[in-house]
Amino acid sequence: MLQYVKGKAENWPNLSLYEKYNTLVWELVSHLWFLLVLVVLTTVSLVIFSRLRRHLSTTADSFFANVTLGKLSVLFLLLGIAYAAVRRTLFIVYPPILSDGLFNFVVMQSLFYIPFFLIGALAFIHPRLKALFTTPSPWCAVGAAIAFAAYLLNQRYGSGDAWMYETESVITMLLGLWMVNVVFALGHRLLNFKSSRVTYFVNASLFIYLVHHPLTLFFGAYITPHIASNTLGFFTGLVFVVGIAVVLYEIHLRIPLLRFLFSGKPQPKAA
Repeated sequence: MLQYVKGKAENWPNLSLYEKYNTLVWELVSHLWFLLVLVVLTTVSLVIFSRLRRHLSTTADSFFANVTLGKLSVLFLLLGIAYAAVRRTLFIVYPPILSDGLFNFVVMQSLFYIPFFLIGALAFIHPRLKALFTTPSPWCAVGAAIAFAAYLLNQRYGSGDAWMYETESVITMLLGLWMVNVVFALGHRLLNFKSSRVTYFVNASLFIYLVHHPLTLFFGAYITPHIASNTLGFFTGLVFVVGIAVVLYEIHLRIPLLRFLFSGKPQPKAA
């Protein structure tokens, strides 16, 4: 199907075996990369969390009991700089490794997101940390807007041969932290009530995420070429992908094996 999408695998017969493998990794994993990263982070964190439980000190407890968004911002700034330093080192020592799809998703993306994964887990242990993310912060909203503007400027005027990607790492690390507050605080205020619709889409979100990639490819390959308007194409694609994903979700709920594989839940027994 990828070969029917404009610009995808046009020179497939001329590619080497490694280039074919790398192309497949980039194209097939590109829309589901976070699921792969989540699997890696979950596996690695089995070790990390067990060590954290054994080595959590009173100093760490004191830090999280008195933590502020300002302190977290400085911490994530340093983490962004450290990640940028790792990437620049790889770029100097062996540049081709950064073009490898599997290395990018499994190593680089996992390395970038592990601070967010850990801070989310620690929020369940430290009430103060959880309160920081569920309480609206005007400074986080302003900071996120400024960081987003800086991100767009870096994308427009930055150079890949210079420091564009390293600058992006620092910006997105801070933007990610501040957006956690913006999104979680807003969600906590607007969605913190019982709603069958919200519950339905929360339960369906993983399944929709899993099936949206092939549906998007199909739409792009066979339907988009027949739509002249970008606006019409966007909304048609939205209805097409989400609509079919919801239908497939309802179908999978009625098939015990698929329900168990995709949702991890057995079919409820009739009373």
